[in-house]
Amino acid sequence: MAIACVTLFLAVLLLIAYILLLRNKLKQTSRNLKELIKENDHQQSNPQATSGDIYFKIDRNFIITFISESGADILGYSPEELIGKPVLGTLFEDKKGNQETLTLTLNKMSKHQSTINTQVILIKSNSQKQLMLCRERPILNEILECEGISFLCKDISEARAWQENLSEFQERDIFTNTLNEKTILERFEHDFTLAKRYNKKFSCVVVELKDVYDFISKGIDFETADKMLKVVSDVCFANLTPNAHIGRVDKTKLVMVLNGTNRDKAKAIAAKILHEAVTKIKTLRVDEYNAQMIVVSYTNRKNFNDTYDGMWARLRRHIKTALKRREYGVVSSDSRGNILEPK
Repeated sequence: MAIACVTLFLAVLLLIAYILLLRNKLKQTSRNLKELIKENDHQQSNPQATSGDIYFKIDRNFIITFISESGADILGYSPEELIGKPVLGTLFEDKKGNQETLTLTLNKMSKHQSTINTQVILIKSNSQKQLMLCRERPILNEILECEGISFLCKDISEARAWQENLSEFQERDIFTNTLNEKTILERFEHDFTLAKRYNKKFSCVVVELKDVYDFISKGIDFETADKMLKVVSDVCFANLTPNAHIGRVDKTKLVMVLNGTNRDKAKAIAAKILHEAVTKIKTLRVDEYNAQMIVVSYTNRKNFNDTYDGMWARLRRHIKTALKRREYGVVSSDSRGNILEPK
């Protein structure tokens, strides 16, 4: 009986100790979460927007809580003139339809915490209307409740003025300024067919950013992850050969279609992009080890029996295998990863 009591007493002590440990861990997690929310809020307040972008936030009552200085200037205001004002009647027309749209958007974000891409009309200080392509995201508090909406708007008003360029505009990816998935794959197939018909050199380089994008979006924030896509696409643009095309596929693949380029040149481009991309990603507060979580694959048109489907399948297979094995670096049929050496 005495042994049973002692055992029970010890079990109770262990349970109390475990509860205290869990409580301390919960407090630490709460503090860490608050710090992350604070840092994320700082990132959202200082977005990596390009020239001409307008970034602002509203709360659940549709009151403007923040607007970037450059964005306010584009609209003819200072930030102080807009912060604290209702977005309806200032940046948006005060119409029932606009209010209903904002309410539906807020309700959708509260349930699904999803990003929405849409077109909106912003009103400048001189009452001039400006058509914008807008990315809307939920603003979350420390318990992951939606407490507002952030807007990143790009001016597309000129697209209405010249309809002949509208199709080209629609072919572009809004974040990287590369071709969208449908367009780049159509160009890929078209250019492959021509290269095969006239027996010309033809290669393709694909930069897969899935793992590093997931790391940044989960470990830092979505704004930085999107910024990473943009800086790496800029690296690809800088290494693009003449008469070549670049586009984004599967969200995190940058596909470079290289007309008139042989395999050795494609391999050299792949290696150069890997080094330059890692350097750029490190400037986004990403450590070198995680900045290297990139797969760059290359291939070329083999012979007259090769096909577009076969070439694209080779690239996808190399990338899928490399991601599965975490073999980051330059991969192809003659290379299985080339992790950069720490400097």
